Amino acid sequence: MPNPFSKGGNWYKGNLHTHTTVSDGQLSPQETIGIYAEGDYDFLALTDHDAVVDYGGLDPHGMTLISGCELAVGRGRLGQTLHVVALGLDTTPWLPESDDFAELVAAISEECELCFAAHPFWSLNEAGDLLDVRGHVGVEVYNATCQNGCARGPSEIVWDILLAHGQRLWGFAVDDAHLREDYCQAWVWVKSAENSVAAILEALKAGHFYASNGPQIYDVVVEAEQVWVHCSPCRQIAVVEATPGGGYTTGRLAAQPPFEEIRLPHHLAARPFRVEVVDDQGHKAWTNPFFPDEVER
Repeated sequence: MPNPFSKGGNWYKGNLHTHTTVSDGQLSPQETIGIYAEGDYDFLALTDHDAVVDYGGLDPHGMTLISGCELAVGRGRLGQTLHVVALGLDTTPWLPESDDFAELVAAISEECELCFAAHPFWSLNEAGDLLDVRGHVGVEVYNATCQNGCARGPSEIVWDILLAHGQRLWGFAVDDAHLREDYCQAWVWVKSAENSVAAILEALKAGHFYASNGPQIYDVVVEAEQVWVHCSPCRQIAVVEATPGGGYTTGRLAAQPPFEEIRLPHHLAARPFRVEVVDDQGHKAWTNPFFPDEVER
């Protein structure tokens, strides 16, 4: 992955998964847009269940609006329905009648610009449910509504297992807001030349973003055997490697928090890794994984 922190362009903040009264959300599309505009978001995707919101006649309040929807498709190994968020499409995709999740994700990916697996922990996705899936670009590493509703917001474990199996997947943090109290709690920061639909979607597909529900990551520099991280004040910074027991945290150092700049060792030559930072409130930020021989140092 080309390192987004070393790329030119600007950082744009956005939410890629939320609901309105078009499906089962509490607020109308216009009310929802207004809340995110007040929260200083740069772009927003309204992703109602099985419905693409018509943005015609709505005031974007200066934000870029990305079309999308959430689809409940296929079955997991527990027999549960699995969910996908699709972005950059004109109408709700036509899907074949099937319970095969891999087949359905492949079909969705043909009709949208990108899609990703929604709330793996909330859905009790086993990693095996996603091992043979292709066409999606990532998984939700954090979902605010799932955390607020049943304490199943984080999904790092599913992401890391898939990375360990050799999948190239990005991690998205989203609100998935249905209720008023779930808005503006998780987001992605996208590095892009401009805040347009096409540019944001291309940056998302390329992994030029990081996810957060609180902290900011200002810079990441990957050196030969260590990684330098500059972030907002945090109690812990970690290198998380896609291997059993792999990684290193500031807990191994003699230095004491708060941490804002730190160097930690990595083993990029052998396996991909990602950077994770945690603030005093327990909020996190997650970089996308860096892969061997594919990172711009």
